[in-house]
Formats: sequence, structure tokens, C-alpha cells
Amino acid sequence: MRNSQEFKKIIKQFLQVGLVVFVVAILLALGNISLYQQHFLKQQATLIDAICEKHPELEEEIIGILKDGTGNSDEGLERLQHYGIDEDSIQTLEVSKTLQRNVLIFYVLSFVILFCAVVLVYVWNLRSFYRKLKQMNQYIRDVLNDKITFHLEDFEEGTFSLLQNDVYKITNKLKEQNENMIKDKKYLEETLSDISHQLKTPLTSMYMINNLLEEDHLDAKTKKEFLHKNELQLERIEWLVTSLLKLSRLESGMIQLKKEEVYVKDLIKSALEPLKIPIEVKMQKTIFKGNLKTKVCCDFHWTKEALVNIIKNAHEHTPEKGMLEFVWQDNPLYVAIIITDTGEGIDPDDLKHIFERFYKGKSSSKDSIGIGLNMAKQIIDRQQGDISVRSIVGQGTEFTIKFYKNRV
Repeated sequence: MRNSQEFKKIIKQFLQVGLVVFVVAILLALGNISLYQQHFLKQQATLIDAICEKHPELEEEIIGILKDGTGNSDEGLERLQHYGIDEDSIQTLEVSKTLQRNVLIFYVLSFVILFCAVVLVYVWNLRSFYRKLKQMNQYIRDVLNDKITFHLEDFEEGTFSLLQNDVYKITNKLKEQNENMIKDKKYLEETLSDISHQLKTPLTSMYMINNLLEEDHLDAKTKKEFLHKNELQLERIEWLVTSLLKLSRLESGMIQLKKEEVYVKDLIKSALEPLKIPIEVKMQKTIFKGNLKTKVCCDFHWTKEALVNIIKNAHEHTPEKGMLEFVWQDNPLYVAIIITDTGEGIDPDDLKHIFERFYKGKSSSKDSIGIGLNMAKQIIDRQQGDISVRSIVGQGTEFTIKFYKNRV
């Protein structure tokens, strides 16, 4: 349909050009005929003047001969010759009339030739246009089938070369989007598989405990222990579901992290609050070092969530009477929060995977799910921050979080 419209447009342009050429040719022909008519009249006037000089009394008769056209008859020719007008002069008059006809024929033929030339040019251009369209169609097929790779030097200047370039870019962009969709689908499948595995373990344990609770010979103390274990498994499931919901909200972009200035000391103390009792039970010592007036620009709620997960990891891997140290630093580039523990450290093989979702290192507890540090990293990354970890086995671990001041 679109090709048909373009064809009609080209034909319309062709007819317009042809009409202009025709009008110009006719105007030129009429202009030249008018010039020859003036020349013919001047010749007649010259003949009349020549006759009247020799025979003034015959002026009226000669004018009459010219008016009634008898000058073209044999009798008229004899009369003109009798009065001194020779045959060459008469032939000049006839040649003038013939020349007028020839000029008209010449311009008409010129128009016809020019019109045919215009037709040929338009037909050639139209054929070339559709040939390029056919090549473009084949080019698109080749790009879709990965038979062509983009090289800038392959394209010359022109509309079709720009179109080829754009087609290639669009095709590549669509391919990238398709590849990303495949990766997202695979990632979703793996995530669901991991979630299923994480839920399966506590659910299996709860089924076994429930089967034991159905036995009549169990005493009250044993039943109470089993119920407590079930409660712990339910808490684990609840924490997993809650954490996954938070992660999904972060990854989907549903949550817009705020930018607000908060005191670093308040941020750390707020993150320590839910872990205060477990830390006291293990008699772990907490140390704080930093300027109390130092502020950081971040989302208080979500940054606290990240710190809770990091501190929880440090607390769980630090033995009783160990130490948790919190240091914050301020410089022109960033505000850094450094969390150090005196725990068992992280194996070098595990260290490079520490922020991966559902990853459980060699030193992880059996109840560990491997989701907390991944969530912490995503929260920090979403705020254009940076998180890194250093660890030596047997000497402890150090997490460093940086919030840059000039990043948008």
C-alpha cells in the first residue's frame, strides 16, 4: 500500500514536470514564430518600397496583390517580375513561410524528445528506487538471520545507508531486549527454585515434628521443645518471605529511595536495636568511633535494613565476648561506615560470592538462608553507594560502605 502511494507520488511529480516542459516549449515556439512573422513583414515592406520608388503610381495595385494573395499565383509572379521583383525575392518570401512551419515542427519534436527523455529518467529512477527497496528487504532479512555484522565503513552517505544503519541498530536493540528477557526468565526460574528449596527444608522439619507430636507417649516437656522448634521454623519462613518481598520490591523499582541527611551515629544505633539482646546474650562488646555530628545523605529506613543484615552477619560469626567495632569517616568524596568483627573470618573461596543471593559459605550456620548480604548490597547500590568486604580466616571480617557525595 505504501509502495503504491509512493509510485503515485512519483507519477504526479513526473506529470507536473512534463506539463512545465510542454508549456515552456510552446511559449518558445510562439515567440520564435512571432519573430519570423515580423521578419517576413519587413521583407514585404522592403519589396513594396523598392517597387514604389520605380513606379509610384502602382503602389495601390501592389498592395492589393499582396492582400489578395495573387503574389503566390503564376500570374501574380509574372506581374511582380514585370515590375522589377525577381524570382529570388519571391523565393525569399516563400522560404520565410516554410521556415515558420519548420520552426513549429522543430519545437514540437523537441518537446516530444524532451518528454520521452523525462519519462526515461523517471522510469530509471523508479526502477532504481524499487531495486533499492528490494535490497533493503533482503538486508533486513540478513540482519534478522545474523548474516550481517555492522561495519561503519560499509555504509556510504545517503538516505538508504542511514536507513540501513537505523535498521541494524533497531534490530540489535530488539535482540538485546530479547536476550535480557531470556536472562530474566532464567533468573526467575532459578530464584523460584532457590525459594522452593529454602522453604522445603523448614517445612519438612515441621512435618516431622507434627508427626512426633501426634504420639501419645510424649511428655509435656518434650512436646514443649518440639513446639518451640516449630515456632523457630515458622519464624524462619516468615523472615524469608518478608525478605524476598522486600527484594522483589527493590528490583521491580516499586520503591523510590529517599535522599535525606541523617546522623551516622543515629543510623548505626537504630540498626543495632533489633540485635541488642542477642549481642548482650553473647556478651559481645560494641565500640563506636567517629564524629557525632557527621551526617550522610541516604534513605534512613532502607539503609538501616542494609546495616541490620550486615551487623547480624557479623554478630553470628563472632564468638562470645568478641568485639563489634563501628567506625565512620567523612571526607570531601564520601562518607564511609566501617563495620569490623573479631569472628572466624570468611574463606577466600567464599569471599567473592558473599553478596550472591542464597549463597551459603563453608562457615555459614545451618539456619542461614544467604539472602541478607545480597539485600544489603542491592540497597547500597540503589543509592549509588559502594560496599566491599575484607576478611582473614581466624582474624575477623571488615565491611566498608561508602556513600558518595557528588553522585546523582
